[in-house]
Amino acid sequence: MLATCLSGTVVAVGTAVSADSTVYRYEDDQGIAVFEDRAGAGRHQITLPAVNTYTPAVLKQPAAAPARADAAGTYRSVAVTGPGDGGTIRRNGGNVRVTGRIEPELEAGHTAVLFVDGTMAGSSHAPRVRTGASRQPRDDVEFALTGIARGPHTLRIAILDQEHDILIESATVGFHLLRASAGRRH
Repeated sequence: MLATCLSGTVVAVGTAVSADSTVYRYEDDQGIAVFEDRAGAGRHQITLPAVNTYTPAVLKQPAAAPARADAAGTYRSVAVTGPGDGGTIRRNGGNVRVTGRIEPELEAGHTAVLFVDGTMAGSSHAPRVRTGASRQPRDDVEFALTGIARGPHTLRIAILDQEHDILIESATVGFHLLRASAGRRH
């Protein structure tokens, strides 16, 4: 069985359904809609909508040093500040807020990008300025991730120049996302 219907919503399981797969629908003895990849009596072929795809930009990797020589004086550090390394987050919707610290602040024309599990997942062209009790601006960046699968993940922030060269990048941090199973019935 590839997927089941829960409250009228089809929940696809990972890559089990490819864009060229044929899917059939029928109702079981309890009246619950079932979707499978096998034809049979009482099963009706359904037409799946086109699959959206995204190919991230190919970024040039930095040399063995963590920062380019001509950018060494530009940025002192970049770090993922949240979620904490090794932390566990429970978000049934798969939404995760990632924050980072860039010192000094992000320069005009440079971009902060977030890598999730080694793939670019978001970017920020200007720092999010916060004012705390001391009213001193801070140079944090924030990324909002949605639909993250449950399980372990890695995060890394990199600063890119106008030519998409990586100037400096953070250490990789890991976290574990807990989500309720879509296959559970109560």
